[in-house]
Amino acid sequence: MPAGKYEILVVDSSAANRALLGECLSQLGDVDVAFAQDGGEAIQQIAARSPSLVLIDIHLHDGNGIELVRRIRNREILKDESEFSLWMPVIFLSPLIDDDMVARGIIAGGDDFLHKPVSEVILLAKVRAMLRIVGMQREIHAAHRRLKQISTLDGLTCIPNRRYFDDTLNTEWKRCQRTGAPLSLILCDVDYFKQFNDIYGHQAGDLCLKAVANALSESLFRVEDSVARYGGEEFAVILPGTDLRGANAVGERMRTAIRDLRIPHTQGIKAFVSCSFGVAASRNLSDCPAEQLLRSADQSLYQAKKRGRNRVETLAPAAQMASLT
Repeated sequence: MPAGKYEILVVDSSAANRALLGECLSQLGDVDVAFAQDGGEAIQQIAARSPSLVLIDIHLHDGNGIELVRRIRNREILKDESEFSLWMPVIFLSPLIDDDMVARGIIAGGDDFLHKPVSEVILLAKVRAMLRIVGMQREIHAAHRRLKQISTLDGLTCIPNRRYFDDTLNTEWKRCQRTGAPLSLILCDVDYFKQFNDIYGHQAGDLCLKAVANALSESLFRVEDSVARYGGEEFAVILPGTDLRGANAVGERMRTAIRDLRIPHTQGIKAFVSCSFGVAASRNLSDCPAEQLLRSADQSLYQAKKRGRNRVETLAPAAQMASLT
């Protein structure tokens, strides 16, 4: 839905009532209206549309509105989301309203009651009031998202940081474990970076890390792949759904991209900045934690440095299996 637009879901078993409410709500220029004739259809619409506001008749063909709201709120509680969910206000519509009904409706998760037949003036006023709150909530949610993005970005290189890497690795590990897909990791280290800083200074070192980070990012062609600054001159890459052969290919593409930068380094490999890469992959994630895959990638990186740097290394199959058990 476009920014600034709201969607209202009207749940009423009467086609005439739905049409009447829809005609009234259409006077609000920033609103789209959807309809459901019973609780089952309402749940489907909410799952598909995530409306900004729901109007529910207290009497439905397949149950009462209070029970429907209880189901809606229970569904919200059971959602598995990394971010908090937007609050969805609910207004009940009823021809009879007493204290007991109001109490039960509010306890179930409703937010207001309107008497039927609904006054057009009151309905529009109530809806506008609720949507003002929804609008403020959207602003808070957007600010929260921006703060979260800032908290997971490395201040120097502007790529994700170690916190992001740890969270993403945990998430992708669980997803690949659930689906049976392979998961690969690459650890990358800038060769002789201490010497680079000693020769050219820390400001040049910072520029070097920025250039390396950008080259690594541009070497990833899939949206699900990610690279993060792991710490100092080290970077880490998560490749969900990629096997060892594919991860090695990505590592080699990254190695070439760094060399193509041709950043001078008198004590580097052939007088230019280069990187070493350690690769690890696993398809069976059920018996070992993510830390073991990370340890295997780290051992591969150590092997790359030991064998001369500026190379992509993977542990021999037997050694990799040993590190993953």
